[in-house]
Amino acid sequence: MNPEQWQRINQLFRDARELATEERAAFLETACAGDEALRGKLLAMLAAAQEDDHQFSAPVWEKAAKAIPITPSMPIGPIGEDAEAAKMQLATGQRLGHYEVLNHLGSGGMGEVWLAWHPRLKRRAVLKLLPARFATDADRIRRFELEALATSALNHPNILTVYDIGDYDGAPYIVAEWLEGADLRALLPPQAELLPVRIALDYARQIAAGLAAAHEKGVVHRDLKPENLFVMGDGRVKILDFGLAKLKPLKFAGAAASQDTQQRLTDSGVIMGTVGYMSPEQVRGEEVDQRSDLFSFGSILYEMLAGHQAFQRGSMAETIAAILKEEPPQVTELSASNKQISPQLERVVRHCLEKKLELRFQSARDLCFALDALSAPPSAGPESAPLPQLESATLLTVTENAGRTRLFGNARLAWLAAALAVMTALAAVWLLRARAETRVTYTYLPLPEKTVSFDISGAAFSPDGRRVVMVAVTEGVNRLWLYSFDRTVPELLPGTEGAQCPFWSPNGASIGFFAQSQLKKIATSGSSLPAKLCDVPLGAGGAWSSTGVILFAPQFNGDGLWQVSESGGTATPFTKLDLAHFETGHNYPNFLPDGRHFIFFTQAGQPEYRGIRLGSLDNKQTSFLVRADTKAEYSSAGYLLLMRGRKILAQPFDPEKLLLSGDPVPVTEQVYYEAPFRYADLTVFADRMLIYRRGGNQTSQLTWFDRSGKQLTTIDPAGDYRSMQLSPDGGQVLLDRNDPEVETSDIWQFDLLRGTQTRLTSNPGTDTYPIWSPDGSQVAFASNREGVWGIYRVSGNGKEEPLLKGDQQLLLTSDWSSDGKFIVYRQAHEKTGLDIELLPLFGDHQPRNYLATPFYESYGVVSPDGHWLAYQSNDSGHYEIYVQSFPVPGRKMPVSKGDGMLPRWRRDGKELYYVATDDRLMAVPVKTGANFSAGTPIPLFDVGSLGRRLNRYVYDVSADGQRVLLIRQLEDASLRPLTLVQNWTEMLKK
Repeated sequence: MNPEQWQRINQLFRDARELATEERAAFLETACAGDEALRGKLLAMLAAAQEDDHQFSAPVWEKAAKAIPITPSMPIGPIGEDAEAAKMQLATGQRLGHYEVLNHLGSGGMGEVWLAWHPRLKRRAVLKLLPARFATDADRIRRFELEALATSALNHPNILTVYDIGDYDGAPYIVAEWLEGADLRALLPPQAELLPVRIALDYARQIAAGLAAAHEKGVVHRDLKPENLFVMGDGRVKILDFGLAKLKPLKFAGAAASQDTQQRLTDSGVIMGTVGYMSPEQVRGEEVDQRSDLFSFGSILYEMLAGHQAFQRGSMAETIAAILKEEPPQVTELSASNKQISPQLERVVRHCLEKKLELRFQSARDLCFALDALSAPPSAGPESAPLPQLESATLLTVTENAGRTRLFGNARLAWLAAALAVMTALAAVWLLRARAETRVTYTYLPLPEKTVSFDISGAAFSPDGRRVVMVAVTEGVNRLWLYSFDRTVPELLPGTEGAQCPFWSPNGASIGFFAQSQLKKIATSGSSLPAKLCDVPLGAGGAWSSTGVILFAPQFNGDGLWQVSESGGTATPFTKLDLAHFETGHNYPNFLPDGRHFIFFTQAGQPEYRGIRLGSLDNKQTSFLVRADTKAEYSSAGYLLLMRGRKILAQPFDPEKLLLSGDPVPVTEQVYYEAPFRYADLTVFADRMLIYRRGGNQTSQLTWFDRSGKQLTTIDPAGDYRSMQLSPDGGQVLLDRNDPEVETSDIWQFDLLRGTQTRLTSNPGTDTYPIWSPDGSQVAFASNREGVWGIYRVSGNGKEEPLLKGDQQLLLTSDWSSDGKFIVYRQAHEKTGLDIELLPLFGDHQPRNYLATPFYESYGVVSPDGHWLAYQSNDSGHYEIYVQSFPVPGRKMPVSKGDGMLPRWRRDGKELYYVATDDRLMAVPVKTGANFSAGTPIPLFDVGSLGRRLNRYVYDVSADGQRVLLIRQLEDASLRPLTLVQNWTEMLKK
């Protein structure tokens, strides 16, 4: 067979594949014109392709081609015309957006795949481009774009990351992360040995977490199998190929929400997926939802534990019959090597594989909690799962209850009740001083009564390890709670409203914390109220020395550590940011045992300078100790505990010689990490106990609400969004979006009408706080890309230019005046805190001060008529909203009734909005012009704690004031339980 014949067969095969089954016979009869050999080859190819029913975006031609012989003269890879298209579409060195093409990797039924390179970020990526010959095929383009849209909406560490979506000569393309490792199939028998149970559970937890994120976005995979699960070299699992994803109606905005894209990707009655992993409803061709993925997950978990598929039989028909009618053998009965599989794990597998939907897990989130509740983290190893004698009976009951409750109902109640029982057991363990067992155990800390969640703002062991202080949220307000291991009920510390980042005095008699723009302390005995130590803008960690000195971070960015006496008074700066090393903030100090040396986390614009530094009260010189992503704590067991790559590591440390030794050893699996603050819950007591919070990336989504708080529509994709601003015409929105891979943020522009997104900036620094020019043609933002903060501008043609180069002190944009003459920004200063300044875009372009006081003024926004500036200030002891004349300040006029943050004007100037301390969005009727007047604030609805915690704009209001666009958290990380690990050092012996 020559290439011309092969090309003809290939084209006929593709044409036949596009036809309905009942139309193919007539097509083949005409196309083959009595050539039975040709007809036979085509039928063989179609049959081979049919065996792989899931072919929606996979390379159909590869498997179909195996049905007929290949001679040396035949082309390998994309055939004939497609091969030429693959070669001609892109060339090595060619640029698509920010990416440079390296080489062609392969072809699939939905596109060409290329290896690409991002020169500025220094990373490889995979670029998928729809073949040029299909550029006019509306159906293929629609399917390709839906695949791209579905995948880009899923920003999660266990899902393949999509970096960009674009268009090249009329053909769409996707840019996704480059992965190194192997698919799960290559790690299972018969290609490999049976996975250890702990590894299988680790993979299972990660897959379940990825599914939970997808399902919460309305995306069902429908083709989950080992080939679509990729295990990276560091053990992370990524879910691939959402090409079959079924998007629920009305989930995507703009173009994606059109009638054309709302229709099903496949009609009811058509089987889509891979038979051995299909759910019963899937093989029957019925409507499927997220529970179908959970059945497929159960099949994969079964195979990881048993070493063979649950339902695979000799033929497709027998496999389908097994899925519909048979139960696979119990995993625990299959092999002696599976004695480590607990009955609880067996039950999880069984509940995934229930034939009836109503008996199956109802959500992947339920599945995640069930897996967490029954198993130890992977780093502990299966042998560490058994619990000490005193606790085993209690926890056995806990697990049973979790099985009945979590599998079918309210899981949170299950683990909260279970954790309370565990705390009682821990009290008994402590009082009896019984340590007959030294195995690692895992429990959850219970919420106090009538509280809704823990806040992501700190937990800390007392110096003697008998107590834990942490922040819990009641009715939207943070408060400190004190846990004592000799009591079963936690104690509320009075007067601690708004508390965050608590830390202990060396003798355990007092606790320091931040609240209402103050550093405070409170005695842990009696019912005394907190005492003020000094004023602070926000607070980013503190430490109390045995010498009576308190070191603290007044804010997350733009400042070093300060010191104040434990009795209060005037605070003074102690450490200075190092400009040469691009430092932007010193946070989370922690004293070493001698009470004079301390460690702290330094934020920096360049990742290599981000880590733990060592200092001393005896002098103000500091030295770099170790690379890290957030805070560290010293354990008297002789280890420094730090976090890197979303895992807690332990490295031997000598507090006398101040030296690290050996290599860091992983202690935990994935830890929840609040990237904007570079904060993770981490507290340790000796070799006994460790507390941290599990979880992956935080995700959020743009959502429209009406004034009453009723949700209207959502805008995809989801992501880690930090701040936003609507365009002057309301049709677009600017977003500060974090990249979880490199942990820096860039500016994105979303078109709300068309449903498209454009990345405006891309560099290793942090680009943040985007603002529109009055005519919407330009965007300004703050960036530390040069190691110091500055203001930059990007025009409609994509050209960037610096407008103002600052210094190492924090400098952030706030607004662009309506006449286009001034950019309003806030700048940190050593003596006056945060000040409001103006950058003229005319004349000498020299920045001028607008408002500088000993307090913290920020978020200056100009009224639409250009005569007034609203801002927030803490000069009353807490943040409130004020208005002054603009561009020359005058008399200060209060607007908020009580606390207020993050002011915004309505486009017509008739209302002023702000966020109150209870997270309610407030609307104030105002009159502007030659004079200003304000009415009584009107509460609208609760916008959540994200804006208050980040101190960033997470909302904007439509021009008529009737709708609010909000960055809404999809996963409230504060609801994730805090994990208590006992005997954590045992894991270092593995």
